[in-house]
Amino acid sequence: MFERYNEKARRTIFFSRYEASSLGSSYIETEHILLGLVRESKWLFGKVLPNLDCDAIRREIGPRSDKKLPTSVDLPLSEASKWVLSRAAEEANRLNDRHIGCEHLLLGLMREEDNPAAQILSKHGATLAELRLQIEKLPRMDAPLKIYNIPPKRFPRFAGETVELHGARWNLEYVHERVTHLTQYSWYWQKLPWKARDIVIERRRGSMSFDLGLAADEANFELIKAGWKKDYCAICHWALYELKDDSPHGVGYTNGRDWLCTECFEKFLERPGFFSSPYPDIT
Repeated sequence: MFERYNEKARRTIFFSRYEASSLGSSYIETEHILLGLVRESKWLFGKVLPNLDCDAIRREIGPRSDKKLPTSVDLPLSEASKWVLSRAAEEANRLNDRHIGCEHLLLGLMREEDNPAAQILSKHGATLAELRLQIEKLPRMDAPLKIYNIPPKRFPRFAGETVELHGARWNLEYVHERVTHLTQYSWYWQKLPWKARDIVIERRRGSMSFDLGLAADEANFELIKAGWKKDYCAICHWALYELKDDSPHGVGYTNGRDWLCTECFEKFLERPGFFSSPYPDIT
């Protein structure tokens, strides 16, 4: 469902889930997506709604229950939130964006006047037409699955050439640069099933850390078991997440910090002559 989401949009959904559990909701509602956007993308509101008081929005969305749900509970999206995500995808398509970002989520929230998030935004002066106008002025960002372009003068022998990875075409200059970077300091890669990792959330700001020692300060930090649910290939952005079957999404190669999908590792790192050979799969 979230394959097209860029990193900021994925973090927004993560924060939405955190907000829902903090406010005692059994579902991730549209107002929680709005709070997730406020946490992740104040820059966006500053660009398209410069007069919006983000702190006032947070104050308006009160808890549904006095009981805070454990963040380890996997909360589902409400039907209204699913509808918002569907409309966000439509907005991305309308703008010819391959990725889905925070700007598209914001437009998705405004597509239905009856949802609480849209009502709050409208109360603060937002309209769908004006938001669309302002967002269309923002610099467009390439989606992860688009062909990446690196200036030809850096690696002129690869200028204009592409390689297919998981059904998408990638600029060979970009791939060569990433492989060079990944092999410059790390030579040992191990094939492992991907496992979810524990993380720590700072309660006040919602910031995330892998330093589990912070959880000792329970007043300011919260430990979330298996809270990090996905990584991405350092070359082609192929999603890696925990699975019980033999899906290629569930296994990869890691050097202890970065992850590579099996296709990128076996094509580029196990074949050190790939970039100097007359490879037939480059077109």
